[in-house]
Amino acid sequence: MKAWLRAKPGREAVLAENRSYIFFRELDASAAAPRGSSGVDLYPGRSLATDPAFHQAGTLLWVSAPDLTFHRKRFQRLTVAQDTGSAIKGPQRGDIFAGTGDAAGESAGAVRHSCDFIVLQPRC
Repeated sequence: MKAWLRAKPGREAVLAENRSYIFFRELDASAAAPRGSSGVDLYPGRSLATDPAFHQAGTLLWVSAPDLTFHRKRFQRLTVAQDTGSAIKGPQRGDIFAGTGDAAGESAGAVRHSCDFIVLQPRC
């Protein structure tokens, strides 16, 4: 499918038919990393897309996904809500930014794991 889309003239029109693809765009070669909806560069394995109705941009979340490995390590780490997504609905739903390139795309496409979120908030 990727090869077909790359070879197809007018592929942007095809991708526009699916709302899940709205966040894909080619980056300028000088860009250090893609930016999330919060306006900051995303960091692989640390940036999390969440539902803004539950977690505002900049919220710190400890994510523990016992069955998920990231760079050969169990995924249990501090993340930051830095992006949103139209399919991410609910307090304990998220999408981990895996990085850029083919390997990151393969990793991201395989993530469908249960996890626990712990939201870190300052005491008021």
